[in-house]
Amino acid sequence: MDTLSHGLAGSFLTRTLTDARRARTALVLGFVTAMLPDLDYIGVGGIMGYLRWHRGWTHSFVLLPLVSFGLALLANRLWRDERVTRLWLFCAAGQASHILFDWITSFGTMFFTPITRHRYSLDWVFILDPYFSGISALALIAVAVWRERARRIAGLGAGLLFGYIGFCAVLHVRALTVWKALDHPPAGAQVAAVPQFLSPFRWLGLSEHATEVHVAFFDIGPFAKVVEHPRQPQGILDAPRVQPEFYPPPERALIRRFPKAPESAARAAARALSDVRTYREFARFPLETVAPGSGGLPEYWIQDLRFLPFFAGPFVPGETSRPGPQPFVYRVRLNAAGDPIERAFVSGSR
Repeated sequence: MDTLSHGLAGSFLTRTLTDARRARTALVLGFVTAMLPDLDYIGVGGIMGYLRWHRGWTHSFVLLPLVSFGLALLANRLWRDERVTRLWLFCAAGQASHILFDWITSFGTMFFTPITRHRYSLDWVFILDPYFSGISALALIAVAVWRERARRIAGLGAGLLFGYIGFCAVLHVRALTVWKALDHPPAGAQVAAVPQFLSPFRWLGLSEHATEVHVAFFDIGPFAKVVEHPRQPQGILDAPRVQPEFYPPPERALIRRFPKAPESAARAAARALSDVRTYREFARFPLETVAPGSGGLPEYWIQDLRFLPFFAGPFVPGETSRPGPQPFVYRVRLNAAGDPIERAFVSGSR
């Protein structure tokens, strides 16, 4: 979830914990502590550091009691008339809301750090969700306007927000069932239905097969339509307008199959690098490609198909005509001996 939406939700949810008519302390601490965990991307050393460390130490349920207690001690210097235990509760609530609301997205949250770096994700809600943000903003505004009934209003807002999340969870179960019926992945395969931007009815199905990764965009809602030739967006701002054209009903979904790179000396050499190991630890549906680069030297590419744009296929080595950015595409150039001579995220990724 985006950082501001975390703050909005954390603020009014923390307000449900107190009966005080003017509980500014709860509102302020809920807002601030619900955003603080995202400070972990500062100073991590670029995109690879972001993939390695984001949603780790500051997103840990294991460390939450200790971190929130430290924040409560700092808050007590501003609100000296408040008990530390009360401030501790507000800080813990704000942080906990952040961790939970990151869990419902698809990026993956390491909320048992430092016990394990395993990433957990429910795949219920897209990381930028206007309905989640809108409910949170309206609830917080209502709490600020009708202070006499603020706690009750905050409770109603919480019910509405969690009701929406529950609705998305039900749709996720439906989308995953639909995708499995469409693709018939092998038993024990990695399979997911990943939420998409602007609509809880739109999904990206992904599944791993022995030599391929299968993907398809589809819409399980009542207003899905079939467009034979979807229009390419003329830039990022145009993407929401044409997006519905790329999400047909499930029975008309196009399953695309992308081959994985076969075993080779170049792939083995790239996989041995610490950066590539970090990427593969982060990725759930990595697509690896090995192709000749400039001068005929081998190049290794890796990208996570969870972030595949609806209007384009995977990033293709040497292709420069993509209509938009591709996130997290990493390239390793090797010499004839198989040693890396260049490694970086490619232009056009973020």
